[in-house]
Amino acid sequence: MMSSLAVAPAPETEPPFMQKLNSGQRRAVEALEGPVLVLAGAGTGKTRVLTTRLAWLLYTGAAQPGQIMAVTFTNKAANEIRERVGHMLGCSTDGWYMGTFHALAARLLRPYAERVGLKSNFTILDDDDQIRLIKQLVQAHNLDDKRNPARLLHAVISSWKDKGLTPDKAPSDSGDLADGKLRQIYAEYQERLLSLNACDFGDLLLHHLTLCQKHPDVLSNLHARFKYMMVDEYQDTNVAQYMWLRLLAQGSNNLCVVGDEDQSIYGWRGAEVGNILRFADDFPGATVVRLEENYRSTGHILSAANGLIANNRQRLGKQLRAVAGMGDKVVVASYWDHDEEARRIAGKIEAAHRGGHSLAQMAIMVRAGSQTRAFEEVFLSLGIPYKVLVGARFYERLEIRDAMAYLRVLMVPEDDLAFERIINTPKRGIGPSAMQQLAQLARDQNIPLTESVLRLCETDELKPKMRQTLQQLMQSFSRWRQLLHTMPHPEVAQIVLDESGYTGMWQADKSPEAPGRLENLKELINAIGEFNTLPAFLEHVALVMERAADAGAEQVSMMTLHGAKGLEFDTVY
Repeated sequence: MMSSLAVAPAPETEPPFMQKLNSGQRRAVEALEGPVLVLAGAGTGKTRVLTTRLAWLLYTGAAQPGQIMAVTFTNKAANEIRERVGHMLGCSTDGWYMGTFHALAARLLRPYAERVGLKSNFTILDDDDQIRLIKQLVQAHNLDDKRNPARLLHAVISSWKDKGLTPDKAPSDSGDLADGKLRQIYAEYQERLLSLNACDFGDLLLHHLTLCQKHPDVLSNLHARFKYMMVDEYQDTNVAQYMWLRLLAQGSNNLCVVGDEDQSIYGWRGAEVGNILRFADDFPGATVVRLEENYRSTGHILSAANGLIANNRQRLGKQLRAVAGMGDKVVVASYWDHDEEARRIAGKIEAAHRGGHSLAQMAIMVRAGSQTRAFEEVFLSLGIPYKVLVGARFYERLEIRDAMAYLRVLMVPEDDLAFERIINTPKRGIGPSAMQQLAQLARDQNIPLTESVLRLCETDELKPKMRQTLQQLMQSFSRWRQLLHTMPHPEVAQIVLDESGYTGMWQADKSPEAPGRLENLKELINAIGEFNTLPAFLEHVALVMERAADAGAEQVSMMTLHGAKGLEFDTVY
């Protein structure tokens, strides 16, 4: 049962920022008392609601700036809210409690840091430092770092933190991970962080959550301080964020969350759509406001979107309506393959551009990052400027550069830059000192690094295991070159990636990026098959990369569907 809207007494003169609201937005802004769920469909003005609601709280005197907390998922969103509110009220917003979960948790944690074993000047480690710490613990436990990559263990520990699990609450059975010692490594990792007076990002929320749970006086102070709380993108909150918000909101019960269960696309990184689905159960008497007037799309586009999303089972329900009218119909086109699709769409974009349409207002959206490759090839051959959002261009991606380096060494053994890139990728135990030894011999005798390897392997200057590893690598390259005379070059390229251990390296990697990298490697093999020879392909890529550097300011945008969230374009393929 939803409560009736509790509206603050309106001032005698309504401010200009209230006059541009539609009826749904106004209801969301004026519902000041008690829990409020704003279901904001795409393009319905959720940022306007958040900023106007904050400004209205201050304008009506319902709260002072220090009594309001506004939580976002990105610094960009926090800065936008800060700027808009400052413009609405004509004042500075410096020092206000607006920011990301991490930023606000860090700010609230520092005054009480000693209660969780830290000092108030604690540092926040970046991912590289975190992984390095875990790698040290893996070595201390004499674990095989290939079977237990630090990056994978770090990802699991981070997922536990996102669920609000401290080491004593983490699952005791972690399967084969770290030979069943991952919970112990997690505990030792936390001890190591404390000894360094440091946190990782997951700790910021977890430490403050623990602080509030174990120290009632801290929680009471926060309840007294914050009269109103607002949260953006509530459908993307994880378990720890949900627990933190519930604790802080217990004081005033004035929690307003804005979100859209239909836009929950981050489950793979810990987001719990159930948080928004059960909001009315978690906060009895909650006011629910639906924003259904869409200012971004046309009627035909919304009809198609509504028809698709209606198949979702877990929904609170809303029906978006277009303010801009019906517009052009959605065109559904089928093509023989990716390459034909890319050529046809490129032709349409060229024609539209000649007709006066801006390239900057055109976008291509793909399901996976590997699918931009065909479009990039065609665009570069036609001279159509483009940019890839939320990710590198296809041939600039790490795994593609690595694979290309293997192929370059295969065709040109004298390519020292390529050989340096792959000699220890995947890890072969070739450290900096060995590389320095190889490079010095190459310089002294004016020979390529590959020849330097062969000559050093004939001596006793290298450790036996390293000598054997390098001999096997050089023998593999010789065998792969022979295969080019008897097998199709795409098959040889696949064999190189497989037998070198490069494919296996990414198959063993359990990070969220690994599946995408494997897809990109498959797409690379497909691209190689479009050329008669491997040298022809390598030359093509070199020329492609040269032309890519000349791209102009006005560009077509390419992105994954995840990366497109919140963006607007006139024409989308």
